[in-house]
Formats: sequence, structure tokens, C-alpha cells
Amino acid sequence: MLVCTETCTFSGHVYCGSHQRLLDTLNQTAVTNSISLGKEFLPLRQVEVSLTNGKKKTTPEMFIRKSNILFVGEICEVQPGTSRTEDRPPVYLIRPKTPVAAEIHLPSYMLRGQMYGEASQQMLDIVDRADKFIALTDVEIHRTTDNASSTFDFVAVNRDKIIYVGEPTTSAEATLPIN
Repeated sequence: MLVCTETCTFSGHVYCGSHQRLLDTLNQTAVTNSISLGKEFLPLRQVEVSLTNGKKKTTPEMFIRKSNILFVGEICEVQPGTSRTEDRPPVYLIRPKTPVAAEIHLPSYMLRGQMYGEASQQMLDIVDRADKFIALTDVEIHRTTDNASSTFDFVAVNRDKIIYVGEPTTSAEATLPIN
């Protein structure tokens, strides 16, 4: 798990309940054994902090204020011999979603991937809703400060940190000045 803020990045493990997705953990309070795990703060375990000056430090536990998070990246890994549906409730109400290609600009980052909305929703409907974090899949992340890039299967983006969002541009279009 990678958590990016404007001042540093955190690599660690996030606790999600056995029937809870990362997006649910970010958008609401996580509860386990009737104990709240964080309404305003995201708990991370086994954390490596990378600071903007290049220094790194590790700590067993850290709590990151959700409002300061730009995005959280996750690479889905299935352990050998483990089914993705093994520990899920027997019934999920599944609504069909339509993928929408998007390019999201955040402070110091540009993300390209797929957002998902209901059949009749447009891009504005997807980003302009009540949830604090929105889902993006098959994501290419580009850091604008040094052109570093990486890919993630899933990213939860903090809506409040989005500068602008639109259809993906080609690299030639991205270099054109805005008039």
C-alpha cells in the first residue's frame, strides 16, 4: 500500500475488515470488534516514510489524516491457494458499472486510469459525489516534479485534492501551452 500526501509518501499496511474494501475504509470509519479504527485518520502498520529530501524512516505504526491524503495506491495480490471470494459474504448486490477513461491532476501528480459510474453517468457525475475518495483502476501515476512513474491496479483518489480532471491526453497534447 502506498499513501501519498503533498509532503511525503508512506508505504505500509492498512487494516480493512474481512468484508471491507479499501475504498470503504477510506470513505467511512473502519470498525473491528466494536472498536473504531479511525474516522479522520488512516491507521498504517509497518510503515516506511519517504520524505521530500530523500530521507527515509520506518515506524511500526502511524496515523495519517485522511484530508491530507492525495491518493492511496494498491496492487492486488492474491496469496497462492487463496480465493478472492473465500471470505466474502454469500451475496453481494452488484450494479453494472461503465468504465470512463480519465486523467486526474493533483498537486505534483498526474494519474491516468479508469473511473466507474452507473450506466448513464458522465465523468462529472462520478467525481462530483459525496464520497471523499473515488476509485480508479489500471492506473499510471506520473510525478510532475521529476517525471517518475509507476502503475497500480487500484488507486483511491481524494476528491478534495483534485485540481482538474478530464479525458486522457496524449503526450504531445500534454506539452501544448494552455491559452
